[in-house]
Amino acid sequence: MSGQSAERIERPTEMNEHNVRWMFHSTAMVMDYDLACSSLGRLCGLATLEYSELLHPNLARRGGMTWIGDNSLEVDEPIVKGSPAERFVTKTGGGMHSVALQVTDIDATISHLERLGIEVTRPADNFCFSDPRQTGRVLFEWCDAAGPHDPRFGFPMPERTGDALVDVRRQAFVGAVVDNPSRVAAQIARVVGTEVLFEDPGADTAHPVAGISLGDNILALYRLPQQQSIALWGVDLSQPRTHVLGLEVSSLEDAAAALAEGGFRVLWADGGSIVVDPVSTGGIGIVLVDRLLPGDPRG
Repeated sequence: MSGQSAERIERPTEMNEHNVRWMFHSTAMVMDYDLACSSLGRLCGLATLEYSELLHPNLARRGGMTWIGDNSLEVDEPIVKGSPAERFVTKTGGGMHSVALQVTDIDATISHLERLGIEVTRPADNFCFSDPRQTGRVLFEWCDAAGPHDPRFGFPMPERTGDALVDVRRQAFVGAVVDNPSRVAAQIARVVGTEVLFEDPGADTAHPVAGISLGDNILALYRLPQQQSIALWGVDLSQPRTHVLGLEVSSLEDAAAALAEGGFRVLWADGGSIVVDPVSTGGIGIVLVDRLLPGDPRG
């Protein structure tokens, strides 16, 4: 949910094709903004890019953009009872909420979405949300504005808060649980205008079945975990939604030792992943990995 200080990017007037440039940010909607930022700061050295309070009925939150690894995470706390953000947190307990994509021209993107029969909500001139019913219940934001203090637009790299327990190299992926991941992956790739990078139909509920390119990142789709939800992810995931942020570290062994020393509870770990209990992170699902997913655009 882009802040009010974002500025429209200058572009040639003849540019009118939908194009995704990169993942602008993912969004976490939490019960306590200060707790979430403090917890992530201790875990991985979160840096705050901007803070604002928005009272628009479709936004109604306090918070803003932060920086982790090589990308932005927006952390928001609802501030208006009955708003979509407040209903999400009340219903789910909060956590990862949506994915925002940086596009070349928002008007062209809206035209593209409407041609596909997708309804759009446009709270401001420079960004919109698409109806998640057409993307497996994964909510997408689309924006052509320069993010406030975003280093990808020439701003200096922000300083991280405190000493991080784990050294995050990059944001590896954003994860979502959906019905029929292979089918939803094809739907989302068509809507986003990119491609399905990998499919693993035999994957269990703890690992992604498919991944879609977000330009410079991946949306990883998992099966709905059913009765395994609490054990796997620490929250009830009975409905499709975005649920985790994957962070790449250089060593899972070192990360596991640091988490134990820092008091961060681990739900489970295997040879390639460590899932941190969201109770330890202010409600945000975090998966630590030591490698990127297959076909990742960053190599």
